[in-house]
Amino acid sequence: MSIKFGLLTYPKLNIMDEIRTIKSLGFDYVEIGIELPEGAPEILMKKKNKVMKLVSEFSYPAIAHTAWWIDLGSGYEYIRQAWVEESKKCIDTAEALGLKLINFHFYSIGLVEDYKAYHRFIVNNIIRSLKEIVEYADSKGLTVMYENSPTKKSNVGFKEYKTIMDKVPKLKVHLDIPHAFVENGMDGIKEYLFSFKDRIAHIHLHDNDGTEDQHLPLGKGKIDFKLLVKWLHEIKYDKTITLEVFTSKEDAKDSMIKFKKML
Repeated sequence: MSIKFGLLTYPKLNIMDEIRTIKSLGFDYVEIGIELPEGAPEILMKKKNKVMKLVSEFSYPAIAHTAWWIDLGSGYEYIRQAWVEESKKCIDTAEALGLKLINFHFYSIGLVEDYKAYHRFIVNNIIRSLKEIVEYADSKGLTVMYENSPTKKSNVGFKEYKTIMDKVPKLKVHLDIPHAFVENGMDGIKEYLFSFKDRIAHIHLHDNDGTEDQHLPLGKGKIDFKLLVKWLHEIKYDKTITLEVFTSKEDAKDSMIKFKKML
């Protein structure tokens, strides 16, 4: 399998130092966090040439990653529109940096409310927002991915996510494996993998114990990575995997090495 491995920049640290560190650790590419404070669009644009130079030193193209709290489903229409405009600014930034792949997250504050009728309203707002964002990105030559959420199946999850994907056909899947595990264990991972095998553009990998999104090194939680590798072979996945391990960058590198040995 010709999977490429990357690491996400930490938005609280200097973006230049982050990219250099990720390169020194032997990753194939860097996932650029377009996120406050150090990865804000305004800062990235000021450092555009320096960032592009460092990114060009990797063996594989960089990926853009936006803030998880962008609320494309907001029930307040002027706020929803503002987030769409902020999303376009993120796309403009990614375009300026020469990035071709950008993600947004399945998130809205309204989804935490245990009220199914309201969920439908929020999901419809997300669809409206994403249609506009995807068309804007398409006009700029970028592909938009949508990352699944670490919410329990009893709240919102695969069903709502699939509704969004069905309604926005140009949208690609950004599959966060451990988010799916929080939602519904290994069955959740399998459901996403095989339902969207032809639309998965990118994967995030880390570990957790199934209770919440912990971003642990591989082997420190309860995910069955050997079974995951079997499934990845079955769907012939050969794109990119970012090790979103938050304990340390050294732990992320060790997790990458461990996973490569399983492939």
